[in-house]
Amino acid sequence: MFKVVWCLISLPASVLPQAWLSPKGEGTTAVLYQYGIDRLHVFSDGRTKDRGHTYLSGLLVDTDFSLTDKLAMRLSLPYISGKYVGRNGHTLVRGRPDTAVTLDNGSYHGSLQDFRFDVRYSLTQGALKVVPFFQVILPSHNYKTLGHAAVGANLNERRVGVNFGRRLDPILPKAFAQGRYSFGFLEEVANVALKRSYAEFQLGYFLTRRVSVQGAVVWTYSHNGNENDYDLFPNNLTDEQWVNHDRISRAKLLDLGANISYSFNRSTSVVLGVGHSMGGANTHLRALVVSVGFVKAFTSKLARDESSEAASLPQASKALVCTCAKSK
Repeated sequence: MFKVVWCLISLPASVLPQAWLSPKGEGTTAVLYQYGIDRLHVFSDGRTKDRGHTYLSGLLVDTDFSLTDKLAMRLSLPYISGKYVGRNGHTLVRGRPDTAVTLDNGSYHGSLQDFRFDVRYSLTQGALKVVPFFQVILPSHNYKTLGHAAVGANLNERRVGVNFGRRLDPILPKAFAQGRYSFGFLEEVANVALKRSYAEFQLGYFLTRRVSVQGAVVWTYSHNGNENDYDLFPNNLTDEQWVNHDRISRAKLLDLGANISYSFNRSTSVVLGVGHSMGGANTHLRALVVSVGFVKAFTSKLARDESSEAASLPQASKALVCTCAKSK
């Protein structure tokens, strides 16, 4: 059945807005584990069916590094493992032996998913952060995509967009807001080249110097693709469309998430987050996503000895913009 698969993960996933760059020569490495349960399939008109449950877990390693105070690079790669439990698993597509898959046999199946590389450039150095970016998503290998337990869509994608952020002083000096919008161009499959909008908005508050909380809204909107009719799917699809239905569906998804983080010091933090899907179309709804992560800041030989004013949030906190997880 159709779904929007874990990117981390698409974290949040999805999305990891980064309006605050580390100073030159500094960066963060994050290790994030997420576990999620999908219980409902949602169709083009918003109606849902319970056609079995998918359990997905993922481990993400993410490194972000600033070449200058204005220019940063980021690289991440998740390992995803999925299991389907139900009576509607994918085995053969209309009896064709060449479409046989074994992913939905009730066992966990895992592999590396997609490399994600992005470059960000800060246009502003004042209170309001405006940071355009360009992101490339490349599958790590030619993994299978047919099955509820598939780890991803195995598609090349290019995204362009902008991050923004601001501390909310002087009104709320301990609060901050940040977000991201991007537009994605996906590889063509079955005569469909998806185009998608991705957006995330977050509000955060420092309860103490060590503890902060965040809430987030994460939105994915496909501008084209196959509509999965509640009454007709999959009988209205050709064999090629049916084999690739997870990759070409006009997926839409709205998630809410929240997390709490604790900083042991300026370089080390842990985070715990939860997320839930509020609605969507042509995809799966996430009943629950739980995340736990560890973030470590580091410096290199490029770093300056004196303190920099380029960053206005604690180093490790900049990576903790994870909320719910698994949009593409």
